[in-house]
Amino acid sequence: MIIKNFMISNPYTEEYFKSNNYANYLSKKERYVRTADEIYHVFNKFSILNKDSSVLDYGCSLGFLIDGFKKIGIDNVYGYDISTWAIEQAKKSQCKIISTLEGTFDLGIFLDVLEHMTDEDIHEVFSKIKFDAVLVRIPCSVEENPTEFYLEVSRADKTHINCKTEKNWIEFFKKLGYSKHLYLNMSTIYNSDGCLCCVFL
Repeated sequence: MIIKNFMISNPYTEEYFKSNNYANYLSKKERYVRTADEIYHVFNKFSILNKDSSVLDYGCSLGFLIDGFKKIGIDNVYGYDISTWAIEQAKKSQCKIISTLEGTFDLGIFLDVLEHMTDEDIHEVFSKIKFDAVLVRIPCSVEENPTEFYLEVSRADKTHINCKTEKNWIEFFKKLGYSKHLYLNMSTIYNSDGCLCCVFL
């Protein structure tokens, strides 16, 4: 998310990460560590990721996923977030956080992030940072009701402002220059009705 849209009121405070949909977020560190391990082993088989790869966890929150990659032995992994509180917590865990949107990464990870951003914001990120591959998990709508998030838990978060169908998100990424996508069905993250989970190449 681009900071300019939240200059007046940034909703991603400590309270946000301890309430509503995130009530148990602080207890999910081990799950994210397992997710990092699973991402690495699946993506390594397809030559998308190795221990020398550069990774950016965009919307890294407290850095749980970064911690997981560090345990695997990936040192060139960074995070970005607009929550001052979350960044402070991530830095306490020795996570490397970037403050400027620039550079090139082998893999960009956007888990439960893009629904918080406008199309303009997303375009700005991808105009400033180059990703060879992009992993996403995005709450979405379904064709029968394209203007409303399919899952109730997704509708409950008022910071979810970008609602698209799976098909429309795929078309969106094609316009960003990603011609291929592979659905992901792993144990910790998986594609389903109301949640697009895939890697764009």
